[in-house]
Amino acid sequence: MTDKRRAFILCLTFFLPLTVFGQDLQTADSLLQRGKHYDQLGRYPKAEHYYKRAYHIFRNFDSTRLWMKTGKEYASAMVYQSKYEKAMRLYRMLLQVDHPSNDVYNQGDLYNSMGWATRRAGHLNKALSYYQKALPLAKKSGDDVLIGIVYDNMGSIYKRKGNYQKALEFSQQALLFFNRLGNEKRVAIALGNIGSLYKELGLYDQSLSYYKSSKEMLEEDGNLFLRSSIYNSLGNLQFILANYDQALIAHHKSLEYAQKTGVPNRIANSYNNIGLLYKRLGNYEQAQEYYRLSLNIKKENSSARSTATTTHNLGQLLWRQGKTEEASTYFTKAFNLRKKLANPRNLALSLNSMIKLAIQHQNYEEAHNYTRKLKTIADTTGNRYILNDAFHYLGRISEAERDQQAALKYYKKAYNYSQQLPHGNQISSLKQLALQFHRVNSDSAIFYGQLAVNLIEKSRLTAGATAELKSGYFKKHFGFYTRLADWVIEYYQDTPRAFQLVEQAKARAFTEELAQSSQKVYRSLPEEIRIERHLKQQRIDSLYTVLERSNKTNKYPQLSEQIRQAELDLSSFENKLAQQFPQLNRLNSSAVISLRQAQNILDGQTAVIEYALAGEKLLLFFITKDAVQVRSLTPDNDQSIKKKLTAQIDAFRDAIISNASRDQLQSKSDVLYQSLLAPFEEALPDYQNLIIVPDGALAYLPFEALRREQQYLIENYRIKYIPSLTSLTLLEDPASSAQNELLAVSASNFSTVDERPLSGSHLANLPSTVAEVDSIASNFASASLLKNEAASEEALKQLIQQNQYRYVHLATHGLIDENQPARSGLAFSPAGNLTATSKEDGILRSSEILGMNIQADMVVLSACNTGLGEVVGGEGMLGMQRSLFYAGTSTVVVSLWNVYDRSTAAFMNEFYKNLLSGKPEEGWIDYALRWVGWDSSIPFGKTAIAMRQTKLKMISHPLFNHPVYWAPFIVVGR
Repeated sequence: MTDKRRAFILCLTFFLPLTVFGQDLQTADSLLQRGKHYDQLGRYPKAEHYYKRAYHIFRNFDSTRLWMKTGKEYASAMVYQSKYEKAMRLYRMLLQVDHPSNDVYNQGDLYNSMGWATRRAGHLNKALSYYQKALPLAKKSGDDVLIGIVYDNMGSIYKRKGNYQKALEFSQQALLFFNRLGNEKRVAIALGNIGSLYKELGLYDQSLSYYKSSKEMLEEDGNLFLRSSIYNSLGNLQFILANYDQALIAHHKSLEYAQKTGVPNRIANSYNNIGLLYKRLGNYEQAQEYYRLSLNIKKENSSARSTATTTHNLGQLLWRQGKTEEASTYFTKAFNLRKKLANPRNLALSLNSMIKLAIQHQNYEEAHNYTRKLKTIADTTGNRYILNDAFHYLGRISEAERDQQAALKYYKKAYNYSQQLPHGNQISSLKQLALQFHRVNSDSAIFYGQLAVNLIEKSRLTAGATAELKSGYFKKHFGFYTRLADWVIEYYQDTPRAFQLVEQAKARAFTEELAQSSQKVYRSLPEEIRIERHLKQQRIDSLYTVLERSNKTNKYPQLSEQIRQAELDLSSFENKLAQQFPQLNRLNSSAVISLRQAQNILDGQTAVIEYALAGEKLLLFFITKDAVQVRSLTPDNDQSIKKKLTAQIDAFRDAIISNASRDQLQSKSDVLYQSLLAPFEEALPDYQNLIIVPDGALAYLPFEALRREQQYLIENYRIKYIPSLTSLTLLEDPASSAQNELLAVSASNFSTVDERPLSGSHLANLPSTVAEVDSIASNFASASLLKNEAASEEALKQLIQQNQYRYVHLATHGLIDENQPARSGLAFSPAGNLTATSKEDGILRSSEILGMNIQADMVVLSACNTGLGEVVGGEGMLGMQRSLFYAGTSTVVVSLWNVYDRSTAAFMNEFYKNLLSGKPEEGWIDYALRWVGWDSSIPFGKTAIAMRQTKLKMISHPLFNHPVYWAPFIVVGR
């Protein structure tokens, strides 16, 4: 070989690796950039793919600085996909690399990443220790971005640990660094974190503001993962604010971006969150669909624990719908998964469901077997919650086997174990024990029943109920008051005590709405006071959580004492607040009226009929100034009294609405009259005023239209309604000092609704309401009018906040939701397109009315509503009324069904004429006697008198005499 050729070969062997090496570095860098591109979009599976390829190329060629840099990105992409162990192995390996590029900045960054990965895996204390190592290194490096990131991450840890004050301090520190650097992505993340903190602290207006700012910045950034996260946070917040349409819009946007990321767990979580929203709103079919979509993804991509949880949740949803066979399939799958995982607490949850299934299928041997396993877990862990559950189920099995004495023995044991648990567990055990004593015909039912009621009352006033109030905890207990009232009559014939229990039940039905309203009232307090109050509440809730999860029996007395002290501390704090801020006193429910007090507020012309559903009975109280009668109505077949009444009322209303003949109306009326009024027929002719206190479906029954001997009830009596007799004593006399006479609103134009997915797009226009409010306004010297597009929810709130009106007339659609009463409300013009960050949704809901100040003599809801539906609790309609009373209104006029526009304008015009021209109901002597306290009766009220005059005129009208035209309008209150 020649020297020249040898030289060529040597050159070739020398230069070839350099050429290939350069090309591979270029390829690796290209792959790295593609990974960053997908990373910024939040598409982490794609990002991981490219990072991994680039990482291995850089490492093969020993380019330490580049493979370390790429390795961190590769590990982070794995963290986003919940591949925590693989990511942590890579982080640890990178931390050990001996190279100049592994400087203090890089080490600080790695410790921060390890903290972040550990936090996402759920290990908070370990994550905090990594951040504490990262912070001094970040400060030493002088890199403001890293310092800010570590501060922000430490804030998130303290938030998860419940130390919101410290979390807020760290997050605000982070925001300062990011703002100084002009790093918009990091600013957006910090803003979202602060928004989450304010949400946890109950400062919802501030939370929405921070979330909105974060969302706007992230829309510019383009990161799909972060966009999905912020919309999810907005959805959760809007639900708390009762803005359900905005919540659904937000969660769907979150899903849209999650799908674009391609991250399976993010998509599964978005499906799950939409399912949870539908479940909370009572739309179980939609909830089921989204849960299933979530589960299908989790089966392929999530841990067995997460899959088991979603599987079990889907089973519970199907069980609630009565689909027991389908539920059985999912419960069994979840149970089998959890057996392999061997987590005692989660396995106990599945065993509870398996026991319920076995009882449902009357397989009592299997039920006993599962219960023994549950008790073994309880004995092994010493967990009293599980022990309480085990004996509760043994009681249920014995009851199903018709061994009532054995059931009683087990329910007693369940109660004994519950006594060191939170009030909710004790109440459930006491109720079950009381019911069992009643089954064996023992008046001990009253003793234990009263203990349960006392605890419910105590829970209403103590901080331990804070979290429970938010989740509708009290609603499931209300019916127990009336059951106890029935037992008091059956065993002791104690009518006054029974009446007081019924009034308590009706008063406490307002508790959940008051809890929602309280958030609005507390917003008026200084921020530092609200934070301090929330931290005290949060301490109690966290102590209850520790108590629930504690497996050490000897810890129970100590934890119970800590809870007691924390509740006393909060109680003392709130007493001081009530003295300092008088507006908080509105939140305290007054004492329930006694039977004697009820009689004292009635004059000689007025009778009250109060109805109460008590299990399988309807209790009826007939109360006058001088006498009291009580009756009970029991169905004569297996149909429940609630369903029977609902069906009868629905049939009567349908007959009216369909313009049925008088003979048809008479036959539908007869069955209701015999049940509801005939028991007191002999006494009724002695009175001219009749006050109805309804319960359940009776809230939708126009008693005025019931017929007796060819006459409507309204032809013989003045009639009005009240939610409870206690509420009558709390209402102000209709003597408004308002400078403005009338606010009349016609929300007639709903064709411009852009997106109200839950409650608006189906609403029809109401053109005749414009003529209605114009006609009413002609009776007043001056009136404020809101019509068409101007009649928005925001405009109405502003007018009422700025002015006081004697009369408020709202002619619009009413949306009554009996499955979810808190969703009930009045529809107004949407005032622009609805978005995930909209503060108003065009629906003025009961919970919002609670926070308003409407010091009016009368509010008229001249609205169309959705009717009874399949199951009626009456809470949607009654909730609207109570909310207006709580806001300061003396009297409410409501419509009970879809009214005819053409007749309503004439009806309302005549009603206002009668109201304004009516003479005072009582003379000056009666007024003087009441003023000096010699007469404690409450006047019947001129509104009901004017309403009767109007209805009598309609009955005599040749065109409008059918009750379809005049019966829907009723007077409620003073």
